[in-house]
Amino acid sequence: MFQLARRGGSLAKAFVCLAIFLGVTITMSPQEAAAQGNRPTVSVTSPADGATYPAGATVPFSATASDRDGIARIELYVDSVLYATSYSDTATISLTNVAPGSYTLTAVAWDGRGFSSTSPGVTLIVSSPTGGGGGGNQPPSLSVTSPAIGAIYSVGATIPFSVTASDPDGAITWVGFYVDSVLQSSTTSSPYSTSLSNVTTGVHKLTAIAWDNAGAWTASADRTVTVSSSTVVNQPPSVSVTSPASGASYPAGAAITFSVAASDPDGSITWVGFYVDSVLSSSTTSSPYSTSLSNLSTGVHKLTAIAWDNAGSWTTSADLTVTVGSSAVVVTQPAVVITSPTNGASYPTGATIPVSATASDSDGTITWVGFYVDSVLQSYVTSSPYSTSLSNVATGIHTLTAIAWDNASHWTTSAPITVTVGSSGSPSNQPPAVSLTAPAAGATFTAPASITLSATASDVDGTIARVDFYANGTLLGTDTSSPYSFSWTNVAAANYALTAVARDNGGATTVSSTRDISVKPANLPSTAVFTPSSNDATAVDRYVLEVFPVGADTTVANPVATRDLGKPAITNGECRVDISSTILALAPGSYIATVTAVGSGGSTQSAPSPQFTR
Repeated sequence: MFQLARRGGSLAKAFVCLAIFLGVTITMSPQEAAAQGNRPTVSVTSPADGATYPAGATVPFSATASDRDGIARIELYVDSVLYATSYSDTATISLTNVAPGSYTLTAVAWDGRGFSSTSPGVTLIVSSPTGGGGGGNQPPSLSVTSPAIGAIYSVGATIPFSVTASDPDGAITWVGFYVDSVLQSSTTSSPYSTSLSNVTTGVHKLTAIAWDNAGAWTASADRTVTVSSSTVVNQPPSVSVTSPASGASYPAGAAITFSVAASDPDGSITWVGFYVDSVLSSSTTSSPYSTSLSNLSTGVHKLTAIAWDNAGSWTTSADLTVTVGSSAVVVTQPAVVITSPTNGASYPTGATIPVSATASDSDGTITWVGFYVDSVLQSYVTSSPYSTSLSNVATGIHTLTAIAWDNASHWTTSAPITVTVGSSGSPSNQPPAVSLTAPAAGATFTAPASITLSATASDVDGTIARVDFYANGTLLGTDTSSPYSFSWTNVAAANYALTAVARDNGGATTVSSTRDISVKPANLPSTAVFTPSSNDATAVDRYVLEVFPVGADTTVANPVATRDLGKPAITNGECRVDISSTILALAPGSYIATVTAVGSGGSTQSAPSPQFTR
């Protein structure tokens, strides 16, 4: 490293004065005079005369020489101070940390006979780091982004030093990184960053200087950091999963976007890893922190992310779960309810009747809602709010329904409501009474099921015209005479809400209370049968059922379903518990199950059950 300083020529002047005082006369032979006329030639080849460099920049200093007797050496001078000697016909050095100012660079070449020549001087200008540019060129802009202002580091730590730089009317050609005004390193391309190592203990000032392609430059604002001799407690990074949503469900084979947010209060994020069921799936070293998961196996999976910072600290995100179903995705029908008018409302003849409904779809979007009067479409809408107005409705009792369609072309009909339109607005007809009598509420059947729906219906001021039977809002069938019943056959496995709607001879209708039933798949296990632990009476608090996908290692895998079985009674050496609801809630697929005895002394898991299919 060369530090330039100016020196005077007092010694040379002393020699001149002494020579004059002594009256010295120098003479030479004719051969020497001839040799004087064949001195070596020498020139500075770099930098160019008048070249300008920013403070702290590295300046290449080169020279070449020639002579018919050969070049013995070349000496390189800065302001008459010898900086280097080369024993060949070329010489090159690099001047670093050159202070602002104007310098004269020269080279002296010596030939084999001892004669020398000095090159013409080349002027080097080193500018001060206070901003520059002219002639209409706009200077660049830059700012330090890392480390944080006032950051504290342990002695010996590596300090990340990064800046952003841009130029409004050109391009960035050079960025230098300075510690306490001394250039440490530089770069000519983005990203503009470096690492500082072995920084001494104390408070240090960090700055950066950016130059553009037109020669304008800007220095950043100072940023201070402290290097402490004592151990600095590094603050760990923070990390959270932003996508997917916890509990989200996907069909088998779907691509799942896995994204996280990560930051570090006293440094920078250097690595983010994406884990599925505690196994690393992929990683990234730069923002945005995101990946795509594909071909996940059917079942429930745990997603987590781990972020590391530049000081070696790391943080694990909170877990979230996603469910990957079988290739046959369970479709959920849309839901729709008429919210206005109220059931049984009355209006005078000619009144405008406002009709509104709410509609939603748990696995898609609502695309169409139609409004019906006595099963005849009156109007429809394709976006919320789902409402219309009915005009010129005829006198009498009318049934209003709404039908909602979703983006998968599935549809649902709302429960019906009745309104009465009369010339005076006072209805005379009394609505009928109706109730379901079969099947029993909570009844369970096996697919393909045959189910008989029965109802009783009566009318105080007329007769029953018909009774309609519904499952999940869909009309199954109609009976026009008592006893009112309908035989429903080939019923698929699912949960159903059953209702009956009675209509009297005056057009009034009444909806029965709902009865919920379940139809389970054939051969689906409904009862967990297991042998209790040998110390059931003294050490077991409860038993827990866990369900896993076929092929899972039940000792380490996450179950797709769990159920606390309590501590059931022991009959003939066995425990039996109805698990129908748990099995029916599973997605279609193949499974195995275990039962774990849990007590204050720990837990013991059974061997897996035989495979079963939902």
